[in-house]
Amino acid sequence: MPRNKEFDYDEKLKIARDLFWKKGYNATTMNDLVDTMQINRSSLYLAYGNKHDLFLKSLSNYIQKKDKQYSQAAKKSEEPLQAIRNVIYSVFESAVQDSNCLFTNSVFELALTDKEVSDILRKQTLKAVELFEKLLVQAKANGSLSSDKDPLALAHFLVSGLVSIYNTHILFADAKLTKQTTEILIGSIK
Repeated sequence: MPRNKEFDYDEKLKIARDLFWKKGYNATTMNDLVDTMQINRSSLYLAYGNKHDLFLKSLSNYIQKKDKQYSQAAKKSEEPLQAIRNVIYSVFESAVQDSNCLFTNSVFELALTDKEVSDILRKQTLKAVELFEKLLVQAKANGSLSSDKDPLALAHFLVSGLVSIYNTHILFADAKLTKQTTEILIGSIK
């Protein structure tokens, strides 16, 4: 008769996600994971696979959290440009509150060397670009955006700018400077 799991899979995944988020992939050891998740090594391997598999699951979990954040922020306004501002401000608030971003860390730590991570990050980036492009097209259609900028190119720029918000806060831990970076990004929409 198989043994029942003695832990909550999602709860332990969140613990692993937060550890990768704090330390990065390369600095996190299997011993760190075992100690922090408080499960034995064999249970970790059986439930999540190896360190890389666990990281991919953790990154996907983090991205689901970000998808929900962006969606909720965008839905706070029916006006498309305000919806974009809401998403950007939600990133600012996350950067100041969390002082870190697993997505941003993964871009700089792993995207060039790990195809699976790169694919996950690219897919998420394109999803965010699609959201922004849709909102920009709506803004052009309703006349609230008179810019001659291509909506797709502007959407790519804005999404890449989200990383700059985290980058600024990670490097300088200065909420005022991070807010200024956020405002400049929002100002680029016009």
